[in-house]
Amino acid sequence: MSGYIIYHYNILDQQRIAELGPLSLPIIEKFDGELMIASPVTCLEGNAKYSHMVAYKFKSIEIAKQFYESPESRELAKLRSEIIEGYAVLVPEFCIA
Repeated sequence: MSGYIIYHYNILDQQRIAELGPLSLPIIEKFDGELMIASPVTCLEGNAKYSHMVAYKFKSIEIAKQFYESPESRELAKLRSEIIEGYAVLVPEFCIA
């Protein structure tokens, strides 16, 4: 079952936001992930606090978690926290609770 890492965020530093993509993609590729979404979002219901979303797909929830916890990803998180504010979630492809 595939797993996803989804970042929902606001951009704090418009000048530096372009730094994240080129630094993220080699890490994603190392874990055989795929960029699925990278764009502004439109809220259809409720109150959305964050205006942008990035979603990566991995072959399993375990690989997605390995990506997120990797030293490379943790190092990139430091830079990300300077450029954006928001949250990240780990999501299984399909799950009946």
